[in-house]
Amino acid sequence: MWKNLKIDVVAPPFAGHLYPLLELARGLRQQGLKNLRVLSTPEAASAIEISALEGVYFLADESAAITAIANPPYRVKNNPWRLLQQFRANLSLMQTLRVQLRSVWQLEKPDLVIVDFTLPIAGHLAQEMGIAWWTSTPTLCAIETQIGTPSYLGGLMPGSSPYRRGRDWLGRRLIRGFKLAIGYGFRPELQALNFPSVYRTDGYERIYSPEKILGLGMREFEFERDWPPSLEFIGPLTASPPFPHRPPTFQAGVRHVLVSLGTHIPWAKGQASQFVQQVAAQMPTVHFHFSYGQSNYKTDGPSDDKFDHKFNHKFDSKGGESQPQNNLFYYDYLPYDHYLPHCDAAIIHGGTGVLYSCIRAGVPMLVWPHDYDQFDHAARIVDRGLGLRFKPDLAHTVQRLHRLFSDPKIACQMRDFQTRCHQYDPVVAVMALIQQWAEGGLGV
Repeated sequence: MWKNLKIDVVAPPFAGHLYPLLELARGLRQQGLKNLRVLSTPEAASAIEISALEGVYFLADESAAITAIANPPYRVKNNPWRLLQQFRANLSLMQTLRVQLRSVWQLEKPDLVIVDFTLPIAGHLAQEMGIAWWTSTPTLCAIETQIGTPSYLGGLMPGSSPYRRGRDWLGRRLIRGFKLAIGYGFRPELQALNFPSVYRTDGYERIYSPEKILGLGMREFEFERDWPPSLEFIGPLTASPPFPHRPPTFQAGVRHVLVSLGTHIPWAKGQASQFVQQVAAQMPTVHFHFSYGQSNYKTDGPSDDKFDHKFNHKFDSKGGESQPQNNLFYYDYLPYDHYLPHCDAAIIHGGTGVLYSCIRAGVPMLVWPHDYDQFDHAARIVDRGLGLRFKPDLAHTVQRLHRLFSDPKIACQMRDFQTRCHQYDPVVAVMALIQQWAEGGLGV
C-alpha cells in the first residue's frame, strides 16, 4: 500500500523554508501518510513539535554558525565577496551534515526524501543510498533557465525589446559564469561531498532533483521562462505553526496595514520601525501592525524572555512593545494567514511567505525589498499589478499607501490572483505525485 511509504522532509530551520514544508507534512499526514518525519536542526524543534510532527535533528553543535549564515549583520544582495563568504561557511557545515544524515538513514531508510533546495547535499546523499529525492523550493525565481529574465540582478523587469533581450542574455551568462567560477574555485570541497559540478549534463543545476521539483508558488506570478521539465507548480503553502502570540485588535471602520520584514534581515528592522513611526504619524486614521517575525515559543512552552528588537521601545506587561503613538502596534510574531484578511494593505519586504499570504487574502502590497530574492519578487508584484514598490521617503510612502487603498486596477488584479491562488491545492497535488511515483509512473 503506497500510503505506508516512509517519507522524510529535510529543511533548514528558517521560517521561509521550514514552515511551508511543515504545512505540507501536516497535510500529507492528515491524508493518511503516517510514516513521515521532519529532519532539521534543533532550532526548528519548537515549530516541529507544535505542528505535532516527528522531528529528527542534526548539526546540534552548529547553532552559531547556522545563524551567522542566515542572518548576517549586513546586506548581502549580489555582492560577490559576501556571497562567497556565505558559500564557504555553508560548505564547512555540509560534510558534518552528510555524515549525520547518513547515520540517520542507515538506521531507518526512507523511501522518499523531500529536500528544501538550500540543502542539495541531502538530496545527493539520498541518491547515493538508493533513496528517491525530490526538491522543494518556495523561491522559483532562483531557478536558472536558458530563456527569460534572470534573477539576483537587482529585480529586473521582463520585456521583449532588443535591449532587454540582450540584457537578459548577458545577465544569464553572468550568473552562469559566476556559478562556474565558484564551482571551480571550490572543486576539492565539492568533490569531497560527491558534488562533482554545478551543472548536470542536461544543462540544469545540480542542486535540484532531476526527478521532481515541487514549486511552492504560482506559475501565474512568475515571469515566463523555460522551466526544467521536472518542475511542478503545486501552489503556495502559507500557513504558520500555531505559536502562542498576542493577537491584534482590528477596530471597525478603520483601515489596517500589516508591516513585516519577515524573519531575516535583523539589521533592517530598527530602521523600518523608525520609518513606520513617521508614516503612522502622518496617517493617524490608519492602524499599523508591525510584526517583528520571531516567535518566543520554546519546546518546553512559551518563554518569559523578551526580545531585544533594538527599536528603542520598552515592552509592556502583555509581551508587546509600548506604543510611540496610538495607531502603531508592535508584535513579536503574527501568523499572516490569520490576520491579513482583516487588513487593507501590507508593507512587506518581498519574502515569499508574506507575499503569497497577501495574495491568498487579496491584500495589495507596498514592497520594500532589502536583500536576497526580494528584489525579484518586488519586480513580479509590480509587473503583475499586485502592488507598488516604494522608497523610504515619507511623502512618497504616504501617497502610495493612499493609492493602494483606492486603485481599482490593483484591486481587480488582487481579486484575480486571489481566485487563482485558491485553485491550487498543494497537498492534494503532492499526494497525487507520490501515488503516481509509488505505482511506477515516475521512477526513482
